[in-house]
Amino acid sequence: MQDILSIAEGILGTAVRVEEHRGWGIFWCPFHNDAGREGAGGQPNFGVNLQSGYWKCLRCGASGGSLRSLQDKLGRGYLPPVSETKPTRPKRPPTRVQLLDEAVSEARACVQTSPAWSYLSKRGVTPYTALVYGLGYGIPVPCVHREIMDAAKQSMMVRRDGTWLWAGGVVYADPPTHPSVMNVRYIPEEQLPKGTRNFTPAKNHKTWGNRVQPLGSWRITPGTRTIIVLEGLFDMLITAQKIHQIGRDKDTVAVYTNGASPSAKMLAWFREHNQYEYVLLSDPDKAGDEWAEHLTDAIQKGGAGVQALRPPAPLDPDEAILSGWWPSIL
Repeated sequence: MQDILSIAEGILGTAVRVEEHRGWGIFWCPFHNDAGREGAGGQPNFGVNLQSGYWKCLRCGASGGSLRSLQDKLGRGYLPPVSETKPTRPKRPPTRVQLLDEAVSEARACVQTSPAWSYLSKRGVTPYTALVYGLGYGIPVPCVHREIMDAAKQSMMVRRDGTWLWAGGVVYADPPTHPSVMNVRYIPEEQLPKGTRNFTPAKNHKTWGNRVQPLGSWRITPGTRTIIVLEGLFDMLITAQKIHQIGRDKDTVAVYTNGASPSAKMLAWFREHNQYEYVLLSDPDKAGDEWAEHLTDAIQKGGAGVQALRPPAPLDPDEAILSGWWPSIL
């Protein structure tokens, strides 16, 4: 990790901050005027994964799989950007999503009568899968005790007006009780009753908590032999559903990394769990290829077998599986 940070700082200048818990070095982006603090938050947007060397700007979208590709793209005569002032964003308090069982229970209790149920059906998720994975519906203002509300606020899940940021979404807690991660996939506005969500999500998904292991790994048992790894929640749900339909629950489990940039701790999990055979099902795009490369590298360093596969383009894994595709090696 320190070697990659040193190399990155040799290219980009001193890191604005190092997020050791996530395994990322944060810099001013060299591809747009990030150091001029033009972004809405006035913060650096460029990150380097200190485990793999993967780099990406969250504002302009520039990305690459290695620091060598970054150096090549910038050229040898490149000089790092300099900002006259440093970011002033306060350090966030530690997450407390593990205390939110009461709120998650209410989300699950109403899911079958909520907009989430029809949305899940349209996405191909069966009632069996929804219930096994404890999916819920994001109630804008759940009726919970004060200490639960305080935990949600500390975890940055509640707006100043009291509305929870999971409002109008499919809620997934991982693991199902005392979760370390809360994940929401927002239901499109037009599929919600008017006034359900009084804010516009920046993305179609959001996550709170600490991603220290692949999500869905709570399903692993002593009999598990094969782990199928995917990027997103619905990819994992549909894959797990197929595993159940073909009767492979006893030896095969689906997990997901919650995006194309797994944290350093999650990559470490793959290196350390070398008793399984891994199959990676990537999204059919460049980011998916880079995701598969990072995971393959981590898994092989741990000594486990791994195969990276792509569904038929332009389908994502969940879409491909629902259309009838399934890897022949499985």
